[in-house]
This record gives sequence, structure tokens and C-alpha cells, in this order.
Amino acid sequence: MQRLDHNPTLKVRSVALHLVDLPLINRFRTAYGTTTTKRTVLVRLEDADGVVGWGEAPGSEQPLYAPDTTESTWYALTKLLAPRVTGREFAGPAEVAATWSALQGYRYATHALECAAWAVASQKAGRPVADLLGGVRDAVPAGESFGIHETVAGLLAEIEARLAEGFTRIKIKIEPGWDVDVAREVRRAFPDHQVTVDGNCGYPTLERQPWEALDELGLLMIEQPLPADALVPMAELQERLHTPLCLDEAATTPNLTAAALRLGAGRIVNIKPARLGGLLPSVAVHDLCRDRGVPVWCGGMLETGIGRAFNLALASLPNFTLPADMSPARLFYAEDLVEPTFDVRADGTIAVPRLPGVGFPVREDRIARYTTETWSSA
Repeated sequence: MQRLDHNPTLKVRSVALHLVDLPLINRFRTAYGTTTTKRTVLVRLEDADGVVGWGEAPGSEQPLYAPDTTESTWYALTKLLAPRVTGREFAGPAEVAATWSALQGYRYATHALECAAWAVASQKAGRPVADLLGGVRDAVPAGESFGIHETVAGLLAEIEARLAEGFTRIKIKIEPGWDVDVAREVRRAFPDHQVTVDGNCGYPTLERQPWEALDELGLLMIEQPLPADALVPMAELQERLHTPLCLDEAATTPNLTAAALRLGAGRIVNIKPARLGGLLPSVAVHDLCRDRGVPVWCGGMLETGIGRAFNLALASLPNFTLPADMSPARLFYAEDLVEPTFDVRADGTIAVPRLPGVGFPVREDRIARYTTETWSSA
């Protein structure tokens, strides 16, 4: 399907923010640390016709994965972004996003506001967001991401349970001391499934690390083992390995992604819309990789169903050829902020939402229940 050349006009009446605090059902540990609760910023954009769109900025408490934090996201939305758009008329989401093109950083914030604009445009066009972006598939294959466990046995038990539900790819988080032996056990236990390891920048140097041993396991990819700015060492490592390296934290803009690919720092790209600052830069990275023959997939950041709905819409584009990290909210939260929400189907896929707007009905009562702070530009 071709992308729509024209999006409906929207005039922004107000931008409202909700800081919500959602406890996790189970802790989730990576090389960055352990997460037990999720504070996320929700954006509610209303246009002059009364059409409401939601977006999500799935930030972090500390600038570990990215420079953005929940506090910096709140600052950017209240002081920099909402004042730029409130009361103005725009010829679609791209024109909304152009208002902050001169700003540096604050990508979680721009992503959330841009998604809210897409949700409004989608409803006014009467078309799902996936159609407006140029999506071509109605379902996305789903992989699952497994955090660092206390024991290998515990990890294997969780993997077995998720595979029984239909997930098609295994991704295990690794760090020094929890890597080769664990990956080897996972490969031995599940020889018929694709297995990925994700270092989350947890290996500071190339020296004395288990690269060749990992390379022997037939992994689908090794995701971002080195720091985000270590593009030359990543390229040196990729040259040594048969296993593709996947760019995640290093792929923060379309230009930086292009530079990393030109250097040979990876052969696969994980596209996370919040990390890139919106759906538009995510589509740009998708197109760049498509033109270079580089496969991409869509990662997650513990979003609620609001944020995941836009990830699903994006992952319907043609070059998203690898399973996405698209865990249903039930695996993390006691209840989602959309209802009905989504789940993995028997064939290992998740349906791309076809409702205009966010894609799922937003439960504003649940948002109110978990909200700890609000703000409005009205």
C-alpha cells in the first residue's frame, strides 16, 4: 500500500500530559539494571474539532539506555514542544514534527507528541495509522525478550512457557558472566527456534570477551554488545564474526544509522520509534535499510498498549522482515491502558490494529487511576 500523500488538517486545541506509574508483574533485568515499575508519560492531543489522539513516551528514571529521562521528557513537552503546537493549524503530522526540527534530543517527547498527531490524523482520515505509514501486512511475527534470571533453569522455564503461547523468536539479555554458557543452554534446549542475544552496551571493550564462542552458536544476531558510540570497534568486531551484529542504541537518527551501516558496524537494525524520536524518522531508517538490503525489526521499551499500537503499525511496513519485540501488556502489567488489548495468536503473530486513531480503545479511567501528575496547555 502506498503512503498517503495528504493527511487531514488538524488545529491543536490543547496538549495534556499524564505521568502514570505502573507496577510490573515481574521484575525485568538487563545489563542496565533491574526494573520493577514503569513511569511513563502519556500525551493527549485534542484538535479544534474535538478529535483526541494519544501518544506515549516510555522513558527511564536514569539516562542509561538513552539521554532522555522521565523528567527531561516532561520538561521538553511542557516547555518546548506543547507551546510550539498549541493553537496552530497543521497540514498533517509531518508539519507538526517540523516545528521541533531545530531542537536537539528529547526524542521520547517528540515521539509521543508525533504519535498523538498521527492518531488524530488517522481518525480524521478514517484510516488506520498503518495505512497512513504505508503498511503492507496485517500481522507481525512476534518474538519475546527474556531478562537476566537468577538461574538458567528459571530462564529455560520462562522461555518454554512463552514458546507454548506462540512466540517465534527467543531473545536473551546478556552481560559479562551471563552470556556464552547461557546462550549455549538455550540453543541446546530449543534447537528449532531462532535465538538472539542482546548485550545492551554492557561490554565496554573488544578484549577478553566471548565473541568467537557466541559466533559458534548459530545465533540470529548479537544485538548492540558495545557502547552506542563505539562504531569503529563494532565494525572491527563485525568483520571478525559470521553472526550479524544488530544496531540498537547506536541507531539514534537516520544519519547516524547510515554512518554505522557505511562503517560496517552492523548488518541488522532494531528500529525503536521512541529512541529515534517518532514514526517519521523510524520510517526514514526503514527506507534507508530497505534500499541497502539491511533487514530491520521493531523493538520495544516496556510500552503500554498505547505505545505498542504505534509500534505494530510501524512494523507493518515491508522491510520489517524479522520478528518484533511485541510482548502483550499482560506479561508486564496487571491491566493495560487499552481494552481490548492485543495478544499473540496461535500462528505466532500479532494483528496490526485496524481501528483509526491509536488502534485500540483507550481506557481513560485506567489512565486516571495510575496518574500521579498532570499538566495541560489549555
